[in-house]
Amino acid sequence: MLIEVMVAATLLAVGVTAAMQAIYRSLDASQESQMYTRALFLAQRAMSEVENEVNFNDRYDVLGGWRDFDESPNYEWRALISENDDFWVRRVIVTVRWAKNVNDLHNEDKNYYYRLVTEVPMPRYPADYEK
Repeated sequence: MLIEVMVAATLLAVGVTAAMQAIYRSLDASQESQMYTRALFLAQRAMSEVENEVNFNDRYDVLGGWRDFDESPNYEWRALISENDDFWVRRVIVTVRWAKNVNDLHNEDKNYYYRLVTEVPMPRYPADYEK
């Protein structure tokens, strides 16, 4: 009788442990998915801002370094612009980085990254068509 109780308690403990681990992994995956979704929306917003500046400003230059998002303190972004004269486009790359903890944002090992890339047509002038 005592052996049966011990076996049942062991099986119950193993089952509860497995269920708790599954719940923890599920919560962790949900949090990570939420962070990537937020990064996507923030990257799209930053990309829209940079595209507008590039479209309306022929000599637009993006400042180097990471910039903060005001409403999301543990997210930062930067934009890089490269020109390709052969195709009359500028390639715009927006990178968003974040960390689970604000204090880990400048620790490269604990960062996550999301990158958007697009090409924006360069403004053309009549003299440019002669090329």
